[in-house]
Amino acid sequence: MKRHTFAYALLALAALVMLSGLAIGNRGDARNRIPLPLRMLSSLLVWLAALLLWRGATPASRPLAKLAAAGMGCGFLGDLIMARVLPLPHHVIFGMLAFGVGHGCYIGATAHHLVRRDALRTLPLPLLASWIVGAAGWYGVARNPAQPGMLNRAALAYALLLASMSGMSAALAVRDRQYLSLAIGGALFFISDLILAGELFRNLFFPHIGDAIWLTYLTGQGLIVEALGTGREVQVLSSTDTARE
Repeated sequence: MKRHTFAYALLALAALVMLSGLAIGNRGDARNRIPLPLRMLSSLLVWLAALLLWRGATPASRPLAKLAAAGMGCGFLGDLIMARVLPLPHHVIFGMLAFGVGHGCYIGATAHHLVRRDALRTLPLPLLASWIVGAAGWYGVARNPAQPGMLNRAALAYALLLASMSGMSAALAVRDRQYLSLAIGGALFFISDLILAGELFRNLFFPHIGDAIWLTYLTGQGLIVEALGTGREVQVLSSTDTARE
């Protein structure tokens, strides 16, 4: 319980860091008012919160909390790559790979909740809708014939991966309202990356676009980490199963 309290404190601190950067940051920067060090710090704090939730989880919920922590760890790595703190060549491809692996972790944990909540029957419609939105978003915002074909295909695969997470979490929320924060987090992550894709591939720009990307992205990450890292539903069901035995 104490670790969970510290985890929530770290999530709150991450939000405070972002808002402080937005309030007193780079006033002359048309893209990012939140300074780079504060953006990376806020991402690190969310990852540390995920690690605390994992360490404080019950044995029944620990595997899912571990997946949530691994997913956010990949997200933090992707942030470092996309910000070029880690100077890798083809940083967009490597960034998508890092975030893609992280989303794979989130999808694994979400799939477990779908099975435990008997929510698979609610999955087809939200998942299909999310794929349609993901493909349409890729075609309208990210696809650029002037870019290499491999990059366009990678962007499509990545968009569908994010859409899958969003659709699965929406199916859970339809089944049980306690997963509403997970669904909102998945949607915010998707919106953030859609804006980023428009900037990277179609030169989309509006004032403080970087701040919009970061605020929606990290808020989404925080909601996902909290929803998957606590494992409340797994704990409740495990206790029920034990009582039945």
